[in-house]
Amino acid sequence: MRAVLPFLILSLILLAISLSFGLAGGIDEYFSFNPELPFLLLVYESLDQVQVYFFHHELPFLLLVYAALFYLMRPETWRAVIAAMPIIVLYLGMDLYYVFMHSIFKLDDLLLLPEGLIVSPIWARIGVVAGIFLWIAAFLLALRRRPRELALPLLLLLLAAAPPIAAYTAPKHFLEIAGSRGLNVVPWSDRWTSACMGRATSLLLFAATKHKAMAELAMQTPIDDPDRNPEILRATLQDARNIHILVLESFLDPERFTGLKFRTPTAPPEFKAMRAKMHVATSPVFGGGTAQAEFELLCGVPALELYTSAEFNMLDGAKAPCLPSVLAEVGYRTVATQSYKPDFFNSEKAYRSLGFQETNFPTAFAGSRPTYLQYDDTEHYIFDGDLLTQNLAYVKKLMTGGRPFLNYVLGVYGHLPHDTDLKRFPPKVDVVGVGKNSQTYLAIQQFYYRAEAVADYLQKLREIDPDSLIVITSDHLPPLDGGPRVYKNFGYSLSENGEFKQNIWFYDGPQHKRLAWPDYHYEFMDFILDVLTEERICKQVVCKNRETWTSQKITASYNNIMSLGSGIVRRPATLMAGASSGAAAPAVTADPRL
Repeated sequence: MRAVLPFLILSLILLAISLSFGLAGGIDEYFSFNPELPFLLLVYESLDQVQVYFFHHELPFLLLVYAALFYLMRPETWRAVIAAMPIIVLYLGMDLYYVFMHSIFKLDDLLLLPEGLIVSPIWARIGVVAGIFLWIAAFLLALRRRPRELALPLLLLLLAAAPPIAAYTAPKHFLEIAGSRGLNVVPWSDRWTSACMGRATSLLLFAATKHKAMAELAMQTPIDDPDRNPEILRATLQDARNIHILVLESFLDPERFTGLKFRTPTAPPEFKAMRAKMHVATSPVFGGGTAQAEFELLCGVPALELYTSAEFNMLDGAKAPCLPSVLAEVGYRTVATQSYKPDFFNSEKAYRSLGFQETNFPTAFAGSRPTYLQYDDTEHYIFDGDLLTQNLAYVKKLMTGGRPFLNYVLGVYGHLPHDTDLKRFPPKVDVVGVGKNSQTYLAIQQFYYRAEAVADYLQKLREIDPDSLIVITSDHLPPLDGGPRVYKNFGYSLSENGEFKQNIWFYDGPQHKRLAWPDYHYEFMDFILDVLTEERICKQVVCKNRETWTSQKITASYNNIMSLGSGIVRRPATLMAGASSGAAAPAVTADPRL
């Protein structure tokens, strides 16, 4: 019994974590019985047959991993805890990731860990590094020394490694075997997959699915999307206006919190005029993943994440037919200003793939790269007002160049944690219903000053460039103090299907009688070209802000961008409208936003 006890305790801990999934995230349907939907970890294949995947597949695999780690160590008091820690951290980490990011963790997200640590406070970085170091040190100190004692645990470790290795090296066969045992990705919900199939099992299923899709992408015949033909833009463009796109980190609207009482205005008087230009569009992400929003805004397709958790990380600088690239082909100068590090979401290479001819980073991180953005503080994000003041000065310089230009600016001020210089930015908003030390309170206070800076920027930009087209938007909502549950508790009014992915955005530019406002971030590219050509381009191609694309055409266009931008293919052939040539495209369930 004593030998079995550690395994029994670990099983109960994992089961408890599994049963609590959704409790912290506010997913009510996990706790209401419905025979047509999964209930907790149960999948109802029929009314009289219940299969518990946790006990049939997930738990045996995890216990095998645990046994390998457990028996690799000498019989000391703490070996049970040391062996269990990676598994418990995996389970808790996946659930916490969902609570704050409203997204299911996948193995590819480990590639985003450096970005996550970079934008985390110093104590979090130290904690992660120290935790990993301490676990490795404890494991090595307890490791058995005699080779003959290592034979059995190493065999167990090899057996445990077989499924992950198969998922990566033979994904097609892995998925076939998994499917024959009832283990499949639930196509309409990653969170149901994680809850029903188990955390570790879902990680392997997601990884195998993506590697299978990558192999299929590499086999496809290169294509050329006629809707992105720069010659069509050249033929329909009569007035080459300058274009300004400003993407603001976590730019929420406090007035949408209907559950909070504001005794003073949430924004300065200058911002009132901007509210008349405010619209709402849906971002692909909540809480984080700025690059996903950027990808949709600049490439005009949904961030489907078929091959990676962040499309930017897959781009290697090879040219892709996105908005900057198309504009550059017709004579535009394409300039990006990214106010953080060049390696943040692989921005430097990704921007080059998208078609930016010039990218400016803060001097604190630019190194030897040329840049106009003077900012040498490596510990704090540059305030929007400081960023935009410098950008205005650079815009004046661009206007003397004799060429139309795209001025794209990404601001990162407002990222979690919402640290604020209270001497420079003392609280301005008197709000009742939220603690003064909470992230929600700090974000509301930041908004006041950010709104002031944006309103001032728009006014001055319009004065120096009166005929330009200006779009200002947020990348996503911040996670605040607890993800979607906070927004629900405080009555944030921008919600669709229980998701808090709707964001405010502003348009200031030419007014046409039939402007078709974008409802999703991936419609902005077509919207901008639609306005730029006074609706002429949308008479020759299908614009997503006016008409709905089929999921097949969306996937074909997405694959075209990813294969070209990643360098997998170099010479495109012609893509017939609504179809792709060559090998079949990876199967994808229609994006719920389409």
